[in-house]
Amino acid sequence: MNLLKVSNKLIIGLRIKKELDAWDLVQVLNGLRITVIKDEVSSIILHTPTHIPLFTGIHRDRIGHLLNKWVDYVEPLPSGITLSVIDNVSMSFSEVKVKAIPEVQVSTPTIITMCKLGDNQVRYSLFLRGSTHGKTDILSCNNKAFLPQLRDNIDLALKPSPKPGHMFMTKHYPIDIDLTRHLIVLGATGSGKTTLVKLLINNALQKGMFNKIVIFDPTGEYSLYLMGRGYVAIPGIDIAVNPLTLPRHRASELLAMAIQAAAFLYGENDNGGFSFIQLEVLEKAFERLGDRNTLRDLYIALNDLEQELRRNDYLNAISAVRRRLRKVMITALMRNVLSTSAIQSRLLVINMAPLYFVSQITAIIFTLTFLEVLSGMLNNSLIVIDEAHRILNRYVVGESIIERLIREGRHDSTTLVLVTQNPLDIKRNVLDIVGHYVVFKLNGKSAVEAADLLGIDKDIVIKLKSLEFYYHSNDITVKAYIMGNPGINYLVASGIIYRRLLENVNDQDYVNSMIKKFGRSLSPVLIPQVIELGRRLGYDVKSIIQLAAKKDPEYFRLLSRVITGEE
Repeated sequence: MNLLKVSNKLIIGLRIKKELDAWDLVQVLNGLRITVIKDEVSSIILHTPTHIPLFTGIHRDRIGHLLNKWVDYVEPLPSGITLSVIDNVSMSFSEVKVKAIPEVQVSTPTIITMCKLGDNQVRYSLFLRGSTHGKTDILSCNNKAFLPQLRDNIDLALKPSPKPGHMFMTKHYPIDIDLTRHLIVLGATGSGKTTLVKLLINNALQKGMFNKIVIFDPTGEYSLYLMGRGYVAIPGIDIAVNPLTLPRHRASELLAMAIQAAAFLYGENDNGGFSFIQLEVLEKAFERLGDRNTLRDLYIALNDLEQELRRNDYLNAISAVRRRLRKVMITALMRNVLSTSAIQSRLLVINMAPLYFVSQITAIIFTLTFLEVLSGMLNNSLIVIDEAHRILNRYVVGESIIERLIREGRHDSTTLVLVTQNPLDIKRNVLDIVGHYVVFKLNGKSAVEAADLLGIDKDIVIKLKSLEFYYHSNDITVKAYIMGNPGINYLVASGIIYRRLLENVNDQDYVNSMIKKFGRSLSPVLIPQVIELGRRLGYDVKSIIQLAAKKDPEYFRLLSRVITGEE
């Protein structure tokens, strides 16, 4: 137990572990003084009267005895955090100097310092947030009052406060976000979601918290940010998974869930998800597969069924299933392939942007299949899924691998971080089971949903500024903000882009001008296979690079042909 000496007093700061009424602590001070800080992040300072070295042992024993008795409710704060808290509140609270005890509203940030004079009498000083002239001595006791009257006028029910950390700042001290639990990050575009997730990934990499970090990147932003620090894979190029290598019932469920999700979110399929008769037809096609196990084999099985089931309703169902299946018969879903570099890398970023460009359904199937087929390599992993509402749509029937991982807790020490701008699209049971949230600014019904999860008013969520958020874990809900934006290491990113360009264009001046003009937009979409296809179709390399830099639709058509295996 480390005691600090401040203003000729011995002090110790305490974090609130479990909700308590600080008035109960006042009753057992036994010659000590107490400063109760009731704010967004509450804490308690125990301190002695003016310190006399002769009494150090007595004071230490009294503090130790009190802490042992209240060990379930409070725990010591690090010395540096204690000093930081005192310094912060001393500059933002001023003493209330009135003879009568004011009645303080429950929601009002309050500091009160007390020392007992007798059973029913105390000396106290009361402080409220307001303008100060220099620092306020919050450890002083300047007034007398009867304890029952003071207790009636000032509420000191304290909610739990977070453990100190170093990543994100609260009102009084920095905290960390717990990555031993699944986490859901909610927030509107530009509110700070991606910035926070980047910081979490950085911290996990630096501390070696996981054997592997896998990021499903729907926009290419993480791919660019983490370029040079891990392996960036593109489905259909250097990574592929085959849903039909799963048990037949799981493969059937997975295809049905993906098609439903795409139908609800994007209207990619007519008439929503599979009807009952279409599901029946799909099951019959699976039964006919035997040892065959590709989507192309499944398509052929549907053709065979057409000869067997001659009723019009079956024929229409076969036609509908076949039409939908054609959209997902691409290279990324035809076999299980993962390069050695991707397997060995501690950080694997899967750039999903090209696949989402080709087909929303395919991207959803790929994500779910990857997590099931390659689950063996994901022990003790951090899995980040951005735009998770695409995968966990509220209106989709069935339980995905993601929901199973959440329901089972941290299966194989795997932590999921699900990021979305629309909590209304995420299954409510997923939100409730996780119970661990970061909420940035949201609007409308999304703000109502998020506020309900946090137990706060929706206007608080709506009025959050960029990089401000609420963190909820167990019984703790606290407002925090991001202290710094990790940004992109443009030197690393540009260096990698530079080398890629030089591999294809032996013209240093041209490469320099392209880097200067377009910078990061050239990567990671500049793919060798697309350059090769473009060459075969009559494009020169410089023209292909220009198309990639401008994100021209023609470049994405070439990219689509590579990913779907049409080249």
